[in-house]
This record gives sequence, C-alpha cells and structure tokens, in this order.
Amino acid sequence: MKALSLAPWLLLLSACTLPLGRGGTPVASLPPTPTGIRVSLPPAWTPTPGQAPQSTAGPASQPTQAPTPTPQAGVSALRLSELPGGYAPAQPISYGLSPAVLGAGVMEPKAIAMFELPSNGTLVLSVAAPLETSAEEQGFGSWIEAPTLLLNALAGAMGRLEGTTRSLDGYSDFGAASAAAEGTILIRDARYSAQVVIVRQGSIGAYVAVFAPRGARLGFDLKGLVRVYAERLRAGGGGSPTTPTP
Repeated sequence: MKALSLAPWLLLLSACTLPLGRGGTPVASLPPTPTGIRVSLPPAWTPTPGQAPQSTAGPASQPTQAPTPTPQAGVSALRLSELPGGYAPAQPISYGLSPAVLGAGVMEPKAIAMFELPSNGTLVLSVAAPLETSAEEQGFGSWIEAPTLLLNALAGAMGRLEGTTRSLDGYSDFGAASAAAEGTILIRDARYSAQVVIVRQGSIGAYVAVFAPRGARLGFDLKGLVRVYAERLRAGGGGSPTTPTP
C-alpha cells in the first residue's frame, strides 16, 4: 500500500492556527505591544448643541466625602472684611468642629466661617442656619433662654470646660431675639476666654463665638460686630419668615 505524504497535512494544520478575517480569510498575527506602554482609549463624548461636550462614559468611583453646607438665600456667616486687619480664614474641623457639632442637635448649619488672628491665636467662629421646623425653632429658643447650653457643647468639642459658664447681660437687643454666655475653655492645654452671642433674625438662627487666649486683644468690639452682622442678616432676607418644613 502506497504511503501517504505528510507535507499536505502539515500545511493544512499550519493554516488553521492563523486567526480568520472576514469571509474566513486567514489574517496574520499582530506583533505584541511593547512592554512599558499602556494603551488607554478616550471615553465616548456626546456633544450637546450650545453646551460643552459631556462624557457618556460611566462615572468613575470617587471617595466618599462629607457634604459641605451650601449657603441659602439670607443665610450667611461673618465675612473676613467685617473683621479688622490681621485675621485670616481657619478650618473649624481642625478644632474638632464639624457641621454636626456646630449644630449641636438644634439646627443644620448652612453657613460656617472661622477666622484666626495668628499674632495671638484668637479664634472667631460664625454659624447660621434656617429654622425650618418647629423642633429647630424650639431648640434655638432654648439657646436664647439658656445660652450656656451652646457654649458647653462647643467647649466639649474643642477641649475641656474649666469652671462653669454663665449668661451675660447687655446682649438681648440684637435682631428679633438674642442672648450671650461666657466661660473658660482649655484648648490644646491652653486657656481661652470664650464668649458666644446667639441671634435670631426672622427665620434664621445664628451665633458668633470668640475664643481668645488669656490677655489677648480681639481688635474689635464684640457687640458692635454682632450688631452689624444681625443687621446684614435682616437685610439679606432673614427678617422674612419662611414656611416651616413638615
């Protein structure tokens, strides 16, 4: 019996190992991508008439961040321009003061500002929020009646209260209702004289707190500062009550 030649079979097997193109035509293998080169494809973009192009690619994963309070109409904190020269913006969170702490279970802050006088370490804190529910209005009313409640809460977050806090006279004529308290707080082992002035202006609740190292000069009159701030809240719409949220 005549022996079959292996050459045609080897040629057929070799052709079967090539990738097939359209119509079954073998296509030559592509050379490998050089090492060290990363190939990235741009996302698909869908231009919208009259607007900048927007990506249709899926959203990239982002680390979870705490929401930043957004100021509402008529709700504003103190401004750097309302303080004397030398003060600079500071970060409340570096002193343990998050929005939740600043609200002290009574309100949800929508405007927060903190300033520091680097020459002596004085801190000025300003917080404002709309009082949109009956619970918020009642809670803020309790601060007006007993302003030491708020100062005690701030002291517990920033450090440690030394001695007791007490209400201050002469701070009852700002806005629609107001009150103030003072005490001594140990912040990072340093002793600070603390004062907080609480003001309600229409549907807005706000307070200004000052923390000054013993013997430090503020460079401003606290009553005058709060009076100007309360008037700005009124002019900005704070004197117009809003409909409470059920």
